[in-house]
Amino acid sequence: MPILGPATTVFTIATLGPAVVRKVENRINDLQLAYEWIAEAIIEITMDQQLRNDLTELEVVGPTFNLTIGQQEYPDTNFINTTAGDVNMASVDIMEWIDYPANSIRIKLLPTHYQETDKFIVVNSLPVKWYRYGLNIGVYPIPDQPYQVQSRYLKQHPIYWDNLGATPILLTMNWYEIIKLAAAQKGFLELEEYEKADSIGKLLRGDPDDRKASPGMLYGRKLQRERESWRQEQGLKPMIHSYTHWPRG
Repeated sequence: MPILGPATTVFTIATLGPAVVRKVENRINDLQLAYEWIAEAIIEITMDQQLRNDLTELEVVGPTFNLTIGQQEYPDTNFINTTAGDVNMASVDIMEWIDYPANSIRIKLLPTHYQETDKFIVVNSLPVKWYRYGLNIGVYPIPDQPYQVQSRYLKQHPIYWDNLGATPILLTMNWYEIIKLAAAQKGFLELEEYEKADSIGKLLRGDPDDRKASPGMLYGRKLQRERESWRQEQGLKPMIHSYTHWPRG
């Protein structure tokens, strides 16, 4: 597998399969078994809430739809791309067009909790907040117009269980070594090589006795958002001396 490929290259579970077999010391000759370990590793990584801010490849925009006058809660399937088979792991933002029917001015609804919205009974009005209740998404106040809304959400990584090798890996290349190690750990567990599995676990997740000093490959990575330009502070800060301090030399 090349270190870097063209932009059109789509890496799949089958791409990483042979490398995982090598990492378990060629103890198996069944690639399908390695594919299962890779799929389980991807699920485990993408479901980890501590890694939420680094899973930008799984963030997508949902469809637009109109609220119903007088209806406060809606199945969350209205907010996601069900035709693409998406499953909502976490709602990030919900946007709302406030000038129905022109739909030219948009605001972001504020997140809240249904216990807060249950405290008051209000007249129907422009919703300004959203909350989750079970498998429903609610808005508050109750809409007085069929305002158009749209969500941003974190989708579940797709896994083609009927053809694991063809499953595309949506995470960027800097995750590949971690995925291979996590899959190899599951392989060693299945081979009852518990010491080797434990060693990989410490490499991935750090020293359990001192996670702050040794966070491991999973949690010690610099988050993608921290590398991007929306930061309000400078990446390279100039050296500033106080008025009462003169540099030596």
